[in-house]
This record gives sequence, structure tokens and C-alpha cells, in this order.
Amino acid sequence: MICPKRTAELLELHLESLKDKDPAWEIAVSKIAGRGVFTTRKLKRGDIIFRDIPILIGLAARQEDTLNSCSICFKVLPDTKFMCRQGCALPVCSVCAKKKQHKDDCALLKSWEPIEPDVANSVIIRLICVARAINLSKEQRDLIYCLQANLDNNHRTEVRNAAKCFNKFPTDKKLIELMNRTVAVLRTNGFDETADRTNDNQEFFYRALFPLFAVVNHDCVPNSYYTFEEKTNYMVLRASVDLPEGTEITTTYTKLFTGNIARHLFLKMKKNFTCKCSRCSDPTEKGAFISAVYCRDTNCSGLAVPEVTGLPHPNWNCLECKQKSTHAQMIKGQDFASGAINAKINSHSLKSLIVYLNEKSDSFIPNSNYVIIDAKLQVIARLSKSMEDCAEESAGVKAKYCQDILDIMDKLGLGDCVMRKYLEIEKAK
Repeated sequence: MICPKRTAELLELHLESLKDKDPAWEIAVSKIAGRGVFTTRKLKRGDIIFRDIPILIGLAARQEDTLNSCSICFKVLPDTKFMCRQGCALPVCSVCAKKKQHKDDCALLKSWEPIEPDVANSVIIRLICVARAINLSKEQRDLIYCLQANLDNNHRTEVRNAAKCFNKFPTDKKLIELMNRTVAVLRTNGFDETADRTNDNQEFFYRALFPLFAVVNHDCVPNSYYTFEEKTNYMVLRASVDLPEGTEITTTYTKLFTGNIARHLFLKMKKNFTCKCSRCSDPTEKGAFISAVYCRDTNCSGLAVPEVTGLPHPNWNCLECKQKSTHAQMIKGQDFASGAINAKINSHSLKSLIVYLNEKSDSFIPNSNYVIIDAKLQVIARLSKSMEDCAEESAGVKAKYCQDILDIMDKLGLGDCVMRKYLEIEKAK
């Protein structure tokens, strides 16, 4: 484990421009995983814990229709003539083309001789976030090396693929190692267009590394949540519940409304650890029963929950009759309901989806199941935009679904977060 003291020193240098003389956080040894971030004083729900500056940030460039965005200010550019005229293979606006950041980027990539400098290439545009590590100061590079990096078999792939886009890509082992390490750190604790996490935190459309946040450990019931300042892209981390002094700050690496089995698999495969938080250790998930299905015994009305084993196909236990069943036996009802919901979503008939959720789905899985929660979130999102084909049925439906999910959040012990505020706003409309 890298020394928490050295990590703190480098973070203080990184955040020096924010001039926080009395920070509410400190780096210390964590029982969860090596190092962690802890409160230095009592904080109330909603209080700011810290603001963090991205040490690296760039365009995600995951979709072809986003390639015509400025690599510095990220503004969308005209559909034609948006590439740098100096031949560095980066999109840039006329204002940012004169800025030092672009001049540094431009000089670096030009020295590698892009094969097609006038063509917007997503591989090169994504790489610039990584390549910018080359021009960082020694302390900033040291900070990147202080952060967790899961060095799996694929972390070198991005740089190898990028090398094919240049005639003179660097061969210096130290530079290649720096870029590979940066990719690994970004993959482990960075952001990469996080629109798929809107049910716990704010959307973020770029690729970025926030080093202080990268030290925050995971919990499936986090005690903090983050948002981003639009003008600066700074991160703001707030307390989601009241926090005593000395409390370890936690975030979530997964969606809030994902069942135990899926969360365990995601964290093991993508983050390389097994979560042992209070929610993961409780098969009922604090009484929220997000993973629960009905007992397969027709004479029993109880709920069955998966055993806490971390395995992809655990046995299930009925909480009422105590019957033990295999995963294959118990998952049939959930799969049937999920298939029916997806069919109605694909049919684009919101009315039929609402009718199914209100009248039929409870015959197969309980309303607390994450499949139903996800379907209700989709209904809420669509009703927030228009009434579509269900004006009569929509009366009260959105408010009810919002309250249903808020009740589950309360059972889990979740405090403030972007999703809670979203649901409260939609419920009140």
C-alpha cells in the first residue's frame, strides 16, 4: 500500500489552487481497502466534503456524432472544418487553438506524425486524455502512480491500438509505461462518459481522472454523492447523510438499484475486489428485497433471497418456509417478467407497460425486485417528457412510482443523492 501521508501531500499540491485552509477530509488507513478518505469534523447531510480538480480530462469520443467537439473546451463544432489546421489530428475551436493546452497537445501529437491528420479518429481523440500525462509535472505524475491501477491483460491495448494511427509513435519504455499506467488508473477509478449512472450521481460526458475522489472507497450504500460544476468541470462531493468526525467517506461503483448477485459480479470482474459491506452481507439487502423473488412452493407466499456467496449462481432460501432451491429454479419468474417488460418497452407502448406493472408483474416477482424498479424508472423518465399514449393512466402513476422507489431508498438507508432529488421533483410535478 502506498503511504497515506505521501498521497495526502501530493493531493494537497494538486488542490492548492482551491486554497482550502481547513479541509473537511484527510487520508488515512482504511479497513475497507488500504487507504481511504475520512472526515476531520462533524458534517451534516448536504455539506460539501471536498471539491476536486481533474488532473486529466478529455473527450470520451465513444460515438461518431461526438467527434466534432473541441478537445479543449468540449463545445460542439460545425460539422465540417473542425480539425486543427496544424495537422495534429485533434478537433479544436478557433479560440482554443491559440491556448497553451492545445499548443502542447498539438506539438506532442505532431511529433508522432498522425497518418490521417485531417480525419477525426476516435482512437486519437480518446488517447489525448492519456497522452496529456506526458506533459504533467513530476509531482502530478507521482500522484497518478499513487492511485490504484488494476493491471490486467487488457490495459495495454489502448496504447497499442493508438500506435497504429501514427508514423512515429514513441518507443521509449518510460513514456509507454506512463501511458499504460494512466490507462489502468483511468479504468480503475476514472470517469468515462457516465451517463449510465444517473440513478446515483450526476451525468458526466467526458473522460477524466479526479485524484482525490479516486481514493474514496466503495460501499453499496454510500454516504456521499457527487455533482459537477458546469463551467469548471470540478467535482463537488457532498455528504448524503450526517457524518460524525472520523467517518470514512464512501461512494458507489455500481448502480444503486442492482441486486446482490449482479453487484458482486460487476465489482469482482470490473474492479477486482469482493465487497463485504453491510448490504452485501445481508441477503435481504436491509429489508429492501431488491433481489427477492417468490418462493417456488405454491403453498408458500414467502420471499426467497440468494445466499451471500459471491457466486454467479448461488442457492436461494425462502425466508418463510426455509426451502432451499437452486438458482436456475428461482430465476425463472424474474426472467419471464423481465422478458415481458422488455417486449413492451420495445413495442414503444408506454400504456401497455404501465398496465403490466400495475396489474400483472406482481404475479411473477415482487414490486421490490430491481427489474420492476428499473421499469418504473423508465416510465418516470418517459412521462417526464410527455404523456405519450397513456394520458388517462398517467394520472398519479408517475407520483406513485416515484414514491415506491423513494420508499426502497429509505429501506436501504440511502440519504441524499441526485436520484432522490430527481424523484422528489418528478413526484411534485
